[in-house]
Amino acid sequence: MSGHDNHHGDIAGPPLDAAQASAMTAGLREAMDDVRRSVAVLAARVRDAHAARVWLPLGFASWQAYCAAEFGISRAQAYRLLDIARALGTINAAVTTAELSRVLFRQAATLEWL
Repeated sequence: MSGHDNHHGDIAGPPLDAAQASAMTAGLREAMDDVRRSVAVLAARVRDAHAARVWLPLGFASWQAYCAAEFGISRAQAYRLLDIARALGTINAAVTTAELSRVLFRQAATLEWL
């Protein structure tokens, strides 16, 4: 048994049956999906705020000062969110390009049969 099975002295409850474990897993999966969506929205809003240089009209001297005062996060944390936004944008562009390629391929294949 690893040290992670009984994390921080948590007392294990009674064993779950398969249906209960599946239901709990579904709930965890839903919560993870919610977190992923929230991070994507947050990252996009941070990206938009940075691009708009919102700290200037609000009277902050820098992006760092703005992030610290408004959100209590460091410059490094804010830049990590910008990195996430860029990565998600790249992934979205790649998926969109792949989907477009598949559509065009299907259309071309259909035209060949005409």
